[in-house]
Amino acid sequence: MTSIATSVAEQIAERLTPYIGQFNSRMWVKAVARRELGLAPEELTSAHLGTLLDGLRPSLSTLMGRGASEDLLLQIRREVR
Repeated sequence: MTSIATSVAEQIAERLTPYIGQFNSRMWVKAVARRELGLAPEELTSAHLGTLLDGLRPSLSTLMGRGASEDLLLQIRREVR
């Protein structure tokens, strides 16, 4: 049985989905990738994770509050490869 690797963008979007929905999570990742890194979501690697999470921080803090958003961002940082 072979394993198909899930892209960094997909991994992040999956973790955001319970909080902002599937469509919004994909759009947020796409928007931050383009704005902060000038990359398409499929071009993201784990090396881009810090910049991407920093770009998501303001919107997530507004939506969820600072503490909850920081917890989520730490979880994403730990789990995404």
